[in-house]
Amino acid sequence: MEKFKQPEKATDLELTIFLTKHINEPCKDLQGHNIRDFYIREATKALETFKDSEAKQILENTIKKYTE
Repeated sequence: MEKFKQPEKATDLELTIFLTKHINEPCKDLQGHNIRDFYIREATKALETFKDSEAKQILENTIKKYTE
């Protein structure tokens, strides 16, 4: 019987790329409402776990762009 293999965890930079893309270009519904706030909340949570300072800075700058 084959053991269940845990999926690999994304690196800080991979997560930054994913979140930055979705913050900059969030999905919209038919009325034009987007879910950018959701991605900003998730990005803010993720920042607490980052060890890569460059990825952290990129994501912080992206969040700042839409929250200030």
